[in-house]
Amino acid sequence: MADNVTTMTRPATKPALVPKAPSRKDRRAAKALRRQAGTALGVGAVAATLTALSLSHLAHGIEIVTGCQPWEGWAMAVGIDLGFVALELAQLAVVADKVRRQIFRFARPAILGTLAGSAGMNAFAFGAQAVNQYMMAAGIALGVAIPALIYALTRVGAALATDCHVRA
Repeated sequence: MADNVTTMTRPATKPALVPKAPSRKDRRAAKALRRQAGTALGVGAVAATLTALSLSHLAHGIEIVTGCQPWEGWAMAVGIDLGFVALELAQLAVVADKVRRQIFRFARPAILGTLAGSAGMNAFAFGAQAVNQYMMAAGIALGVAIPALIYALTRVGAALATDCHVRA
């Protein structure tokens, strides 16, 4: 070889890392998380269906009470029911304690007010077609039950989904 040529040595190549197969415990945990995520989706679907029903009854109740146009009743219903859901999800999604306290201060009374208003208007819409006292009582019970179920389903579904996100 010539004196002006330097021989370069190649670095030793590392053996290819073979991914380790997940353990049985890891597979079971992943399967449990998938089940939990599926459950969260199912709970969310039921909450969305009940919210759609509540929107319809709430809009109808607002129209009856105020004599407003249908679009105005629907706009108010969306503001009440979806505002409640948005406030609830905001409370569940916040990370910092300081922000949680700030949100809680305003969200909690607004949630209680929208739940009460939604329950009242849903009960009114259900009971408006009642032909006797028993049907009126059933209508009121159903009207109150819908917002209560939406509240419970929103809390449960969001908690399940949040837990899945944290563990993933």
